[in-house]
Amino acid sequence: MPQRPSRTLAEALARRYRALDLTRRNIERLFDNGHISLRAAEQMYEGLFLSAFTAFETFIEELFVGLLVTDAGLYCQAIDVVPRLTVRSHAVAREMVIGAGRNYVDWLPYERTEERAELFFRGGRPFTALRGTAMAAGRSVLQRGAVLRNAIAHKSRYSLTRFERDVIRGTPLTSVERKPAGFLRGIAAAVPAQTRYETYATAILTVARTIAA
Repeated sequence: MPQRPSRTLAEALARRYRALDLTRRNIERLFDNGHISLRAAEQMYEGLFLSAFTAFETFIEELFVGLLVTDAGLYCQAIDVVPRLTVRSHAVAREMVIGAGRNYVDWLPYERTEERAELFFRGGRPFTALRGTAMAAGRSVLQRGAVLRNAIAHKSRYSLTRFERDVIRGTPLTSVERKPAGFLRGIAAAVPAQTRYETYATAILTVARTIAA
């Protein structure tokens, strides 16, 4: 199998996000026509966000492992992406990154990805591309997104307190929007109207395209 450009992974993620947004628009049509309740619509937004965030984590893992594999993996257009070792098998690369006998590894908070990248790639590139003021907004989105994901998945007192502290951060919101589901469905931008779910998905996709350039 020949190498393929790493940007194809970001393109695949973009297609996944477009499919999720089509579902989101269908949810709103169902709600507007009275076919589903507000609670059902909000719960579906939670599911959409979990799917979007999980897809991004899968993207990071596939990019990381693919860039390690020589000849049959991925390549970046940037010339400064250099693995510190030669690996010719995806299975071997995945075992080295994830660990023998393990099924997954934590990629977020994003600092974990950067630390792991510095072990396997010279300068940690391309995963350290988010460092610096130019990508500060992208890092912030990933940090807040991870907190929001945990608040949805666990709904523990601790995760919801983190959501209040790190995501809402004193923003004046309605009582509905102070919960993860209502927060995601709430309008973040008026012109054009855009939900917070949409703004998060757009920002996360920008991050993916940056590190897979």
